[in-house]
This record gives sequence, structure tokens and C-alpha cells, in this order.
Amino acid sequence: MEDVLVVGAGPVGLVAACELARQGLRPRIVDPLEQPTDQSRAVLLHPRSQEMLAALGALDRIDAAARRIGAVEIRAGGRPLVHLPLGGLPTRHPWALDVPQSDTEAALAARAAELGVTVERGVGMAGLTQDADGVDVTLRGATSEERVRVGWVVAADGAHSPTRKAVGTALAGTFTGRHFVFADVDADTDLPPDTVRLFASPEGISGLFPLPGERVRLMFLVAPPAEGVSPTLELVQALADRRMEGRVAVHRARWLTFFEVHHGQVPRYRHGRVLLAGDAAHVHSPAGGQGMNTGMQDAAGLAWRLALVARGRAGAALLDSYDAERRPVGAAVIRETTALTAAGTLTGAPAAGRNAVLSAAGRVPRLRSAAAARLAELTVAYPGSPVVGSAGRAVARAARPGRHAPDPAGLLDADGSPVRIGDLLRRPGHLLLVRTGDAGVLAALRGTLGDLGTVVPVVRDTADAVAGAVVDPHDVVGRTYGTGDDGLVLVRPDGYVGFTSVPADPAALAAHLGDALRVAAARTPVPGAAAR
Repeated sequence: MEDVLVVGAGPVGLVAACELARQGLRPRIVDPLEQPTDQSRAVLLHPRSQEMLAALGALDRIDAAARRIGAVEIRAGGRPLVHLPLGGLPTRHPWALDVPQSDTEAALAARAAELGVTVERGVGMAGLTQDADGVDVTLRGATSEERVRVGWVVAADGAHSPTRKAVGTALAGTFTGRHFVFADVDADTDLPPDTVRLFASPEGISGLFPLPGERVRLMFLVAPPAEGVSPTLELVQALADRRMEGRVAVHRARWLTFFEVHHGQVPRYRHGRVLLAGDAAHVHSPAGGQGMNTGMQDAAGLAWRLALVARGRAGAALLDSYDAERRPVGAAVIRETTALTAAGTLTGAPAAGRNAVLSAAGRVPRLRSAAAARLAELTVAYPGSPVVGSAGRAVARAARPGRHAPDPAGLLDADGSPVRIGDLLRRPGHLLLVRTGDAGVLAALRGTLGDLGTVVPVVRDTADAVAGAVVDPHDVVGRTYGTGDDGLVLVRPDGYVGFTSVPADPAALAAHLGDALRVAAARTPVPGAAAR
């Protein structure tokens, strides 16, 4: 029996497959398309997604194909209302990436292949039934049908998900429908290409996303088109002339489409042994470029849990925490993108009020920084999650359990070369940073964590560095994570703080692993195991 079947080989399914493989499984991934898409589709990768993709080992390929974006701007009436620079964000990747989805998928597929996972194309999910021990799935190709039994199914098969229908659930929300024109074109513009721009207009919100070279993605909210009508380059130019200040001249169409968006979400993300992620679980307006990013973060948050359960290292109840953490995030994205889309269509006095509020807020540095961090998805947090916790002393102004794990500069390896927490997360499993020189405590922590991840001692001086230690001469770990001189912090594979203990207490860690994560007794790591 296969451990996990991933249905859908878009960015969400590929992230899930890569992370499952990185955490020790060999998932099977299928997609009904005979060939990968050549359409640009979703183009914006936010900093939080870049952190995740870096840990996955896929970011370098994507970055090489992308344009780095240093700011996001909202404009109306020919002037900027808000300009949000990204350079000051608390991340190793203080920029967005504009890159066609086809390039993102190609990079993820290449990484999956390195991890031993190949997409089976031309194969779709045609039905499933499940029981307490597994899922029976019917897979259908152009000329064949196969019945397989798997342990778990990840549904990453999009807004019209057959898997979602097969488990008897549906999107619930407001289905009045919004229509957009998406235009992937070559264009000339005098607007600098280092900024994503949203244009608020009485006709509807519009967006300009610079891609590499002369290529841009244009997005326009429009009235419902007549049945059977397709967008033209002439329509795109007319919309750009009216809504983008006459500063964009299009001259080659690569991909033009009308796109209807609903706002909805499934009531729960887990259905027994079937887990929903991405558009299979939530759909919303493309305003803000949150959709693909939210879906990939769903996949990253699910995969480490599912790997533990499928490997027999944790009880299945751990998977309930996936819904507890990610469904509120999806609901918040729906609320925010709906509000942004509606605000972009205001007219008259309401539009004037919107412009005044945005302009005033844009002059307050603290508000600009907060808005940029939220857009970058760096403020997503799970402080009330059932699988995060702490023990011992609490430290004010430190990264708390459930929060995004900061990646401060200033750490060194034993040879004196710079190293970052993001680099350490390239290793499979959890990362346990420990501020203690007590060999007995370190041995106990390694025995407690076992094969669930890596224990990394953090020392202040190179002379104190034991095997596998990092050197922290300026106490950036102590100040950032509140460990002091004797604490520990457990960073989850998805880049969030899972547990802290001050002082470092092996018994407290064992209790967290057993009670919160439903993890069985520790197993000894495989000697010489390393990140792939």
C-alpha cells in the first residue's frame, strides 16, 4: 500500500510531494494534464513562501527565473496612495518574486525528481472510498483505469476538485462571482519594474505585475463577459489606457483569459484520511496575490504532520491541528481579498474617503511596515494552536510558540563562516536550538528528539563549540527567541516556533512531543543522515 497519494501537480501538490519526500516518504503524485501548464497563472511569491521554498531546496531555481520586487503600491487618480517598501521586512528575503507559475512548477518538479518523486501525468482521480485503515482510489488515464489502496490522500486538485466532491464536501461562501481579465503580455511602460502596482478605479481594481524582460501580468476586474467571448489584446489596451494612467502599451499577447472568482471555503480541511489544500479548500479574489502562496503554505503545514503520521511516528489526531491552524488563515485571506476588491471599486464620496485614509496611513512608517509584513505573510501565526507550547520562564518581546521563526544574522559555524537558521531548516525534521553547555542535558535532548530532527547546540564562543554547534557571539538566538543562557527552542519544519523551554528541560520536551504532537517514543536517528 502506498503511504500517500497527492492528487494535483500544481504548486500546492508539488510542495506537498517534495516536503513529504524530504521528511522520509515516497509519495505518489498524479495529475490529469498530459503536460505541465505553459500559462503564467499565479505570478507572485511572497517572502514567507520564499523561506519555505528555500528550506525545500527549490528557491534558487525559481529566483533565477524571476524578477525581484522591492515594493507594492496602490494608486488612484494618477497618484500613489500607499507605497509599501519591502526592504525592511524581518526576513532573509525582503522582496517579492514575480515569476510565471509555469516556471515555479518546473522548479518544483525538478526538485521532486531530485527527491525521487516523478509526476504521473494524464492520470486523474475518478473516485474514492475510505475506511479506518486506508483509502481505495480509482485512478483513470486516457486508456486505462487503476484501483489503488493508499494510506492517505492529499487533495491539491484545484477549485473544481474531484477529490473534494468525492469526500462529500463543498465550498461554502458568497457565490455572486467576480470576473477578471488576466493578460500575460509584452508591454512598454515608464513605470519602474521593481514595484507591483494596484490601481483603484470606479470601473474596478486592476494590477500590474512586472515579470522578467518586457513581460508583465495585467489584471482587471471587469463586468461579466458575454458567453463565448474571449479577451483580445485590443480590450486589454483599452482597459490599461483607462485605468493605468495611459502609461502601459501592450504589443504581444502570451496568454489572455477571463477568470471568474468566487469566495468560498470548505467547512473543514480534514475528512478522515483525505486532506484538502490550496484551491481545493479555499477560493478568493486574486487581489493581493495571496492564493498560490496560501496554498503552498497549506501544503508545507500539512506535509510535516502527515509524514510523522504516515511513518508511524505520531498519532492521526495530529492531523486535526492542520485544520485548526490553516482554516482560519484561509478565512482571513478571503475576508481581506474580498475587502480589497470591493474597496477598489468605490466611487464618489466613498472613494474620496478611501483615498484620504490610505494616503494618511501611508505616511505613518509603523503602519507601512505592518501592512508590508502582513502582505508578505510574515504575520501569519498560530498562538492558540493545540500543537504549540512552552515550559518554564516566559521572556518578553521574544518569538513565542506559534509565531514565524525569525532568521537573524550573526550566527557562525564552527569554522567561522556565517550560517542562518534558514540554512539549518534545510535538514529534514524539527530543529532544536539549545543554549546549554551541559553534556548530560544535550545527550538527554538528543535521546528525546531522536529521529524527529536535529539538535543544534548554540554557544557564545568558538572555543566552546562541540560537534554540530553554531556560534552566537552576540547572543542573537537568546535575544530573538528568549532562550537566555540555558533555554531551548523547537522550530517546526514549516518554519514556525513549536515549543520553548527555559531552562532546557528534556522532560518538558518529551511531554510536548507526546501530549501535543502525539509522537511515540523516540527512535535513534540513522547515523550519517543528512539533508537532501
